[in-house]
Amino acid sequence: MAKGSGINKKFQPTGPLADIVGDKPLSYSQAMKKWNKYIVKYELKGEKGDGHTVKYKGKSGKTGTYTGGQVIHCGENPIFKKFCGGKNKVAMVQLGVFAKKYMKEL
Repeated sequence: MAKGSGINKKFQPTGPLADIVGDKPLSYSQAMKKWNKYIVKYELKGEKGDGHTVKYKGKSGKTGTYTGGQVIHCGENPIFKKFCGGKNKVAMVQLGVFAKKYMKEL
């Protein structure tokens, strides 16, 4: 059984998430910090006023529109595109959903 609970629980990254954050066990919050560094390093984050938008349907069923700095451009980066399910653009809030697909509980 894994130590900790919730955000501090340890997971084993697999697939494209392991390519982004490494293959050593880490918590969700540690993984989030690492994939944010990856986004900055490869300049995947949109900019305010750049005209790019993404529609995203949340758990409640409501659709939100995210613009500019809330948009991650995955299309030019093959590793991040695979991590994001083949999509060219995703909303920043979707990254957690994609990450959980590639986190194996210890």
